[in-house]
Amino acid sequence: MATTVEIPEEVLAEAMRLTGLGTKKAVINLAMSELVQGYRQREALSRLERMDHNPFLTPEELADIAPNER
Repeated sequence: MATTVEIPEEVLAEAMRLTGLGTKKAVINLAMSELVQGYRQREALSRLERMDHNPFLTPEELADIAPNER
């Protein structure tokens, strides 16, 4: 989708320098992808925190825990 947006030139130039990407489009696409990935990771961590059990336990370890301790 074509979109017009104003980005401070110095910020865009620094992003291009830091990433080594040669086009504004590539830098913006990378920034958007990383933004989405970061939010998805935070959502996943939030869901893990709400779980009733330790997701790193093996099924055997989980079976050894009494139901009221989970």
